[in-house]
Amino acid sequence: MKSKTIGIVSLLCCALILTSCAYGMGVGASPAKMEVEIGNSEDVQKNITVSNPEDVEMGFQVYTENESIDWIQISDPTFSLESHQKKEVTIRFAPDADEVGEFDTKICVVALNSEGGFNIGSGVKIPTHITIKKAAVPFYTNRVIIILIIIGLFIILIGVGRLRRH
Repeated sequence: MKSKTIGIVSLLCCALILTSCAYGMGVGASPAKMEVEIGNSEDVQKNITVSNPEDVEMGFQVYTENESIDWIQISDPTFSLESHQKKEVTIRFAPDADEVGEFDTKICVVALNSEGGFNIGSGVKIPTHITIKKAAVPFYTNRVIIILIIIGLFIILIGVGRLRRH
């Protein structure tokens, strides 16, 4: 009875530990999912850690599943890792000024075989949810506001100059 309880607790602990990392044959990646909140015209960078759990050197490719989202850039989309080595890859989210809304995609991490082809079943997908909100533009960066302020100051200077003449 006691050994069954220890076994169940051990299994639950392993499940909790592994949920923050996604594993496939020949590839490990963390985090297991990604949430990104950003203002339009801003950019945010997130890192994923790719690991090679195999005993041989492996090549890796990182890409987004939804190619229509062209404002997601991957710092190092293709690389190699020695056995049991890890690498951080930066994912940059830089939406256009007119992009607003909710977007879902997957960041795919695939292990490549030595000939450069894909290994069947040797990849992971990191579900990525992106929320883009309309960014507040500071008044001092708006051209119209700047022009109005300059015109107002010019009118004040003219008025002060006329008062001094009298």
